Amino acid sequence: MRKVITVLIAALISINAFAGGGHGHGEHLDEEFILTREVIDKLGIKWEKVSQREVSLKKRYPAVVKDDLTLSEAIYSPVEGVIKKLLVKEGDPVRKGQKLALIYSPEIKRLIAQIKLTEVQVKNLKAIYEREKELYNSEVIPYGRYFQAKVNYENALGKLKALKESLKAYGEIEGHLLILKSHIDGYVAKQNVVLGDSVDISKLIFKIHSHEKLWVVAMVPVEETVLFKKGMKVEVISPLGKTTGIVDFISHKVDPQTKRNDVRIIGDNSNDTLKPNMFVDVLLKKESIRGLFIPESAVVIKDGKYFAFIKDGEHVEPVELFLGQKIDGYYRVIDGLKEGDYIITEGTAFLKSRFLAETEGH
Repeated sequence: MRKVITVLIAALISINAFAGGGHGHGEHLDEEFILTREVIDKLGIKWEKVSQREVSLKKRYPAVVKDDLTLSEAIYSPVEGVIKKLLVKEGDPVRKGQKLALIYSPEIKRLIAQIKLTEVQVKNLKAIYEREKELYNSEVIPYGRYFQAKVNYENALGKLKALKESLKAYGEIEGHLLILKSHIDGYVAKQNVVLGDSVDISKLIFKIHSHEKLWVVAMVPVEETVLFKKGMKVEVISPLGKTTGIVDFISHKVDPQTKRNDVRIIGDNSNDTLKPNMFVDVLLKKESIRGLFIPESAVVIKDGKYFAFIKDGEHVEPVELFLGQKIDGYYRVIDGLKEGDYIITEGTAFLKSRFLAETEGH
């Protein structure tokens, strides 16, 4: 520690001697600093050559993960009944078409009984119709008697068909029990019943979620929503890794609390990097821009003005800069530097303090 302090004191003495003893000169940009190799090494000063470079426009926005409501399913019983068997439980993965529960329903039992009775009637009326048809063709009975037998048989057929359609509308039947099935791949996010519970069309039984895709809702400043277009690809960064998403919807409303617009993104969760209610970041990459860019670490700000330190051999001096947009950690230089200049990019803390001391008249 003593050695470092000694080196710094020696550096200050050297700098003061070169700069005229450190007397105040006002805000002049012609004040120079000389750094020896030893001081450069001790302070970790680094520099780089100013050159044209290509910088990608990147914007990062906070976001929250939500269930994709188009890939969720609520399971209800289409008829009043009682849960007779539960085949899955909350948290279980399920596949499309998988059985979830069996329900006993008096209505379904009544329909099945009616169908069986009507099937017997149809069988009997068909036999009568075929006999009457044969007698009519043999000119034994009048047409009216044959016609009535035909009408009775066809009415019974219609009734049987209607009863079967009514039963089919409730879903698949196993014995006298109604089978509830999943229509999507996913997992049981919520189980709302236990064995023996009564159910009807208003009682939620299961909630199934598919997490192959999830909604990622980014909170974007109003003026930056123009950067998003429906269908464009973005990157989603979560604590579990990275994935991609497609912009699906840009809200027309501004959140009264955050004063931002919601941008909904369909996130690809095939690698299981997203979880509902997780906080993530959305990274937007636009076209690359070519120009004279310098690292943010090379820029010193004082009184709202921007400066950088030019290195010319052992001499270092500050220059005022006129900067454009800041992109991905780089400032675009409008004026103050030219291609080929060398600027300090690391270890500017000492130079900054010395520069501020000089310009403030210390």
